[in-house]
Amino acid sequence: MKATIKEVAREAGVSIATVSRVLNGKDRVKASTREKIEEAIKKLNFQVDQNARSMIKKETRTIGMIVPELSNEYWSHLFDALQDHFWGNGYTIIVGTTGRSLEKEAAILKSFLERRVDGIVFGTALPRPERDETMDWLSGYSIPAVSLDPKVKGMHCVVGDHLQGATDAVDHLLRLGRRDVAFIGGPTLPDNRELGYRNAHLRLGLQVNEALVRRTSSSATFQVGYKETKRLLEEKTPFTAVFGYNDAVAFGAVRALEEAGLRVPQDVAVVGYDDVQMAAMFKPPLTTVRQPVREIGEALAQLLLESLAMDPEARRTAPRKNVSFKTELIVRESCGAALMTPATWP
Repeated sequence: MKATIKEVAREAGVSIATVSRVLNGKDRVKASTREKIEEAIKKLNFQVDQNARSMIKKETRTIGMIVPELSNEYWSHLFDALQDHFWGNGYTIIVGTTGRSLEKEAAILKSFLERRVDGIVFGTALPRPERDETMDWLSGYSIPAVSLDPKVKGMHCVVGDHLQGATDAVDHLLRLGRRDVAFIGGPTLPDNRELGYRNAHLRLGLQVNEALVRRTSSSATFQVGYKETKRLLEEKTPFTAVFGYNDAVAFGAVRALEEAGLRVPQDVAVVGYDDVQMAAMFKPPLTTVRQPVREIGEALAQLLLESLAMDPEARRTAPRKNVSFKTELIVRESCGAALMTPATWP
């Protein structure tokens, strides 16, 4: 039979209120008294009734996180960063994956509300007008939320500077003489990575070949990179480089190129985005855009913790913060830069 707080108080020789103060982390308890209570808790194997605590304190010490998938290392590393930060502040985190489905996102949100999570982290990006209706519905619950998607209304937002990151990546390829650059794996509505791809062409006075722009309504995965690269090859659309929406897409592109008997980077250069751990170990090592994932995760967690500390009215009227982190182009073998000499550099 489970021990009760009353039995812990009796064992320690203190009042129930004193035990409660220790359980709730209150400071006004003598060290010797706290030690007796902790010994009694251990002896009786006392477990706090979290459901009762949640009802009394109106909090569950739980954060819900929504992401497209965890198979992509970027999202799993972000989850780790968030979990570390929240755990250090007394919160656990649960995660749901959408596969970029609006219906799944709505279902996960409903589940989070039923579980009475204290806050929500949006890591997904669904560029559909119906999403505003979901956000309007969510706002009625006054749950603090932060996002990685600047298009989500009414939330603090933390992002990498994807416009600059993509511009740097494609500019690098163009300056290496790779004039026909395919962009693979972007969402159905252009976002900053596609805008960066276009911006790099514009800055050099070059025109984008629209036949080389391949978007997806699903997640940007290895399979997307593989299939779209094969399709480009089958269509005989000339291209000398691939810029993948993320590293998974770039890995898929490399596989398709190698199966077609093409060499990376000698025949086709490839650049990814995110700099997941596998990028440096891949063959050839992948040139990619590095995001400071841990810093992004910590900033998201801190913004949400700050919101949780506010009363609902102050939270509602507080100005929304947008935090942007610089990205960094990491040059490895897959872009072909090492093949160039100063005499032939454009």
